Amino acid sequence: MNQNNKLIDELKVVLKEKNITYKVIGLHLELSEGTIKRIFSNYDFTLHRLEEICSLVDLELFDLVERMKEKELSTEILPIEHETELVSDVQLLLTAHLLINKWTVHQILSHYEIDRLNMIQLLSKLDAMRIIDYLPGERVRLKISRNFKWINKGPIQQFFNQNIESEFFNCDFTSPGEIRLFISGMLTKSSNTEMQRRINKLAVSFDDLHKENEQEILSDKFGTSLVLAMRPWDIDLFDQLRKQGTKKVFK
Repeated sequence: MNQNNKLIDELKVVLKEKNITYKVIGLHLELSEGTIKRIFSNYDFTLHRLEEICSLVDLELFDLVERMKEKELSTEILPIEHETELVSDVQLLLTAHLLINKWTVHQILSHYEIDRLNMIQLLSKLDAMRIIDYLPGERVRLKISRNFKWINKGPIQQFFNQNIESEFFNCDFTSPGEIRLFISGMLTKSSNTEMQRRINKLAVSFDDLHKENEQEILSDKFGTSLVLAMRPWDIDLFDQLRKQGTKKVFK
């Protein structure tokens, strides 16, 4: 399938997500529903027509191309030896983290104490790990997919548990841009499932905002982390007062 057809297929996905029908598109373009169906079926799009349809879903053509590219990316999980190498080299881990968050090489060199020669070596390593394609002119192209995840209980997650988690929560969360909520209650299993669905939806919203902000200038953006966690749990001090045989197990 050529790139143009892939782009149209991605547009179809966006339209479906937004519940935009061929009839709605036809009204927008002042064309019949049948004509719109044929246009999509034959992949018969002019640039102007494509931009007009994108405007229906508040999407720039550039953003549509980026969505298409993301689906072509291949790396969804790293081998454990690559994760181990990342956590053993702070500069390598930092560079990977910033590139994944769409920093340019120039921005990294301008903000961190990493010299250019060392940066070339770091980029070469990340290229070998299939995290990026290292391109001429100190440019990079991410190779990780949107579904990329770290290994469960792997080196990166262990690094997080040992170093980042305690540092993140060493805060009273009262400064601008900070918030902490702790809510406790009694939920049924079905309510627990529903709450997990809503939490996952919030995580998607965070990711969507991150992607919307990719085109904003770096000076207007701040590294921001969101931790979401929920589990059936009682405070141990309270559990010690339970009568024998009354503790429930969530299965």
